[in-house]
Amino acid sequence: MLVLGRLLDRLEEWLITTLMGAAVVIIFVAVVHRYALGIPWLHPFFSRWNTSWSQELCIYLFIWMAKFGAAYGVRTGIHIGVDVLVKRLKGAAQKRIVLLGLLGGIVFTATVGTLGAHFVWVIGHTDQTSADLEIPMWLVYLSRWGHT
Repeated sequence: MLVLGRLLDRLEEWLITTLMGAAVVIIFVAVVHRYALGIPWLHPFFSRWNTSWSQELCIYLFIWMAKFGAAYGVRTGIHIGVDVLVKRLKGAAQKRIVLLGLLGGIVFTATVGTLGAHFVWVIGHTDQTSADLEIPMWLVYLSRWGHT
């Protein structure tokens, strides 16, 4: 089980790094493209490119990166948490508060996950596509499924 956990950690680290790196490269290319069009001797080369899709793609990449990053942060304990009151409690009182917090998290996650799955299911049965990339919107909204 420990090996599987480390494997999942590495997979998430790789996904987060890849998504963030791809978004940075796409933004860099789009900005260079935009400003190169103003330079007369570069205009013929760069005018053939179309980077109108870059902003939409970067938004989607950052949404997915944040989703995997939040899950990774919670699992590894680096996610922001406010536990000042809980740490001041001792014994049974601390245990009850922790259990109440965990129960609240489970209910919240189950509710949002169920609503997100329903939303993706409904959008999946339409012909909606994204504005620039023209990909099915259910793929875009798939990041909402289980979003906490």
